[in-house]
Amino acid sequence: MKRKPIKPTLRRAYGLLQRLHLHSYENYQPVAGSGRVAPGTRDCEVRWEAIRTVLDQHHCRSLVDLGCSEGYYVLQAARHGLPFCVGVDFDLRRTFTSTSQVVLGDLAHAAFMISEVNLELLEALPRFDAAIFLSVLHHIMYQRGPDHCRRLLSALARRLDKVLIFEMGQSDEHMESWADKLPDMGANPHHWIADFLRSSGFSEVEKIAEAPSYKREVQRALFKAVP
Repeated sequence: MKRKPIKPTLRRAYGLLQRLHLHSYENYQPVAGSGRVAPGTRDCEVRWEAIRTVLDQHHCRSLVDLGCSEGYYVLQAARHGLPFCVGVDFDLRRTFTSTSQVVLGDLAHAAFMISEVNLELLEALPRFDAAIFLSVLHHIMYQRGPDHCRRLLSALARRLDKVLIFEMGQSDEHMESWADKLPDMGANPHHWIADFLRSSGFSEVEKIAEAPSYKREVQRALFKAVP
């Protein structure tokens, strides 16, 4: 069945609304709109290349991105051919941005929902081949503690059939106000995070890339973890 397009006048109006919206806050990820791209503050392309490789290696067909921000990885995965891609974020500004890209890009197989990343959500999720969980868990950890975060990851592992792609903030990011609220990850935070993933229900953990932290103070590790 052919999709029904929105009328050209409404498309132009929606594109204008998207551009006005993007001027109202700092977008974290690159945003595609009506004929232009708003660059984000993070180096998403390096991460996407590593993520794409993992999705291909594991023949993934479904994906959930927890804390998806402007939806960059969800949209890229849909463009890459995954039939079922869902992003979750609790920020209404970013959810508007992600959804507007689906409409203006006439993009199928991508959707977004508003929710916190919590146990209630994770236990209600359908099964997915893959999950992306980037730059979120450290914020939960300094508020709720490592044991709570371990329960979250364990719940997520039970909903995954193939692989998790994971990144989190580190205790050596001293320019961040939250860094000293995290557990001391020692001289090798990447090793600490890998061990934390293993203790949370993931049997195979491998560092697949490194990319700069938000303030470019350190290199964060990007992991793939198999439940």
